[in-house]
Amino acid sequence: MTTKPSDAPWADEPFHLIATPSKRLTDSHSYVQTASEMASAHNSIIRGLNAIVQQAPHVAISADEAYRAQDVKDLLFYVQSWVKMVNHHHWVEESFIFPEMEKFSGKPGLMAEPQRQHELFHDGMNKLLGYASTMKPESYRWEGQGGMKEIIDSFAHHLVNHLHDEIDVLLTMKDLDSAGLKKTWEQAEVLAKQTGSIGMLERSLEI
Repeated sequence: MTTKPSDAPWADEPFHLIATPSKRLTDSHSYVQTASEMASAHNSIIRGLNAIVQQAPHVAISADEAYRAQDVKDLLFYVQSWVKMVNHHHWVEESFIFPEMEKFSGKPGLMAEPQRQHELFHDGMNKLLGYASTMKPESYRWEGQGGMKEIIDSFAHHLVNHLHDEIDVLLTMKDLDSAGLKKTWEQAEVLAKQTGSIGMLERSLEI
């Protein structure tokens, strides 16, 4: 056993993680903390997506000798959990973070572009959720027409580009009142915790 960090090329691929702003910015203004914590949340999303893309091709389908229905169920449950987590994150943004930041900043439209970008992957995410929620293990496919890879490929780059771009928007908030921005962010964190569902992390009795 080794404690050496993994240098495996697949660990953070195919989608690159976001550099944490606080690693390079020393400004005490809360925009650095806000952008850094959002980057951490976004990196969790990217890591989840990378895990699906990297591991799903190795889950045997029904035509394979190594096929195990439970393996497919586990994969589909993971995909469902990931989509629900991402959808909840964006619901909090649209319901509170975006409007409150525009209200606090006095700049209508400040978060219009990040919200517009949500529309680019919304349908694809919901299609993936529907696939993972209803697909029978014996019918699951990764490759080919109608396979899960096809669905993910339809929206993944839009999603990842958005996750990176939104951090750039937050980094433009240096001119806002630091205490006010921090308060808005902390209120968003409370809402996220209050509305998050632990159910998405637990197995249902049907699986």
